[in-house]
Amino acid sequence: MLHKKILFICLLAFTVSASAQTKNPFFYELISNESKSTNFVFGFYPSTFVYNENKDMQAFTSIKSAVINNANDSLKWNDYKLMILLKSDKLVRSYTTVAASGDYACNYTVAGATTRYQFYCFHTKFTNEEIAKVWLVMGDDQIFPLVYDANK
Repeated sequence: MLHKKILFICLLAFTVSASAQTKNPFFYELISNESKSTNFVFGFYPSTFVYNENKDMQAFTSIKSAVINNANDSLKWNDYKLMILLKSDKLVRSYTTVAASGDYACNYTVAGATTRYQFYCFHTKFTNEEIAKVWLVMGDDQIFPLVYDANK
């Protein structure tokens, strides 16, 4: 009988802790044209921020993003930038890295029906809690405000 009570308490504790776990908020935008030849979702995940300090390079903040290409055709990603408005009203912009490949590269191709991850880098030190708004800048006249999802 004691074993059953202990098992019940353990299961109850596990259920409560599993349901209490929170999901991380994120920013996103669906970008598509009428013919769906361009059809992707851009996601930006502030909770993945890391501030990197290294004696061999200038310190920077990096944050993970994803390009989910829903089109059949490949999508060429051409060093697009992010603009972030911090709650302090400071506007910061991502910069072009020297990486030619990997998660820090700024120029790449996303094959149709696949996802590509990238870390955007900023010379400003900030945390995810300081972010107020985010924009994806794909050109002088292509600036997309990202929608905030608290993921609750």
